[in-house]
Amino acid sequence: MPVSAGDLPAKPCLVRVAHAGRDRVALWSGGRLNQLGAGLDDLLRLTLAEIRAALEETAGSLDLDACELLAPVESQEVWACGVTYSRSREARMEESSSQDVYAKVYAAERPELFFKSAGWRVVGHGGEAGVRPDSTWSVPEPELAVLSNSRGDVVAYACGNDMSSRSIEGENPLYLPQAKVYDRSCSIGPAAVLAWEVAPSAARISMRISRGERTVFDGSGSLSDMVREPADLISVLHAAYPLPVGAWLLTGTSLVPPPPYTAEAGDLISIEIEDVGRLVNHVVTVPHSGARAQPRLKRDSI
Repeated sequence: MPVSAGDLPAKPCLVRVAHAGRDRVALWSGGRLNQLGAGLDDLLRLTLAEIRAALEETAGSLDLDACELLAPVESQEVWACGVTYSRSREARMEESSSQDVYAKVYAAERPELFFKSAGWRVVGHGGEAGVRPDSTWSVPEPELAVLSNSRGDVVAYACGNDMSSRSIEGENPLYLPQAKVYDRSCSIGPAAVLAWEVAPSAARISMRISRGERTVFDGSGSLSDMVREPADLISVLHAAYPLPVGAWLLTGTSLVPPPPYTAEAGDLISIEIEDVGRLVNHVVTVPHSGARAQPRLKRDSI
């Protein structure tokens, strides 16, 4: 979508745009969009001190009207955490036949981490988030997204939407990848607010869902209710898994739209985190291959 100053956070942030047929990364600060000499992949290979120095070297300003806003992701993988809020633990226990799994991980030393999306699949601000056609209960999950560099340092924050099929996961926790990883299931944006410019640990997070002219969900919470520190979650992700161009990490949710709500094509989802920005997406139903959702078992395997 075209870049508007009203869509960008007030705090200095990294913005990825399409301009003159090329994808570029710029620094939004003081009402100006200043093009950087390096892309996001290049920046995140650097140390934190080197990143800060690189942001001082800009190659002129870009005209907002000539830019299209993209998700703030290049080759970064996106990972996610679960059960980092008590409300998330309760909701997943309610939906699952294996309740003790979620009760144990909430207070365990090792957090739940799972792969969410390849960078090229991430939907940005104004884009279309998806629901699976073979899911009977789908929900958006508003989350603080944390960007780290190759060294595991926290570089920036954004709003994240971890679209999920609770009906599929509720059948069996081992179905988590199918419930979480599908086309248009991950959205991040609108930009990456620099970590040294904001302290979101106690920020307000809110989500509003509209269907036509009607608001079907409107809730808010505080990131202070997170049981684990974002930097600690980042350190676990990087502990035994090299990430040469860094990664985005979704840190879990405390806002769960209750039944009978399920996301439908046409819904408008607005996620806002204080000082971090506002991420807006329309919902679409993603195409399905037409293959059976539950292939039959071989007779000799039963």
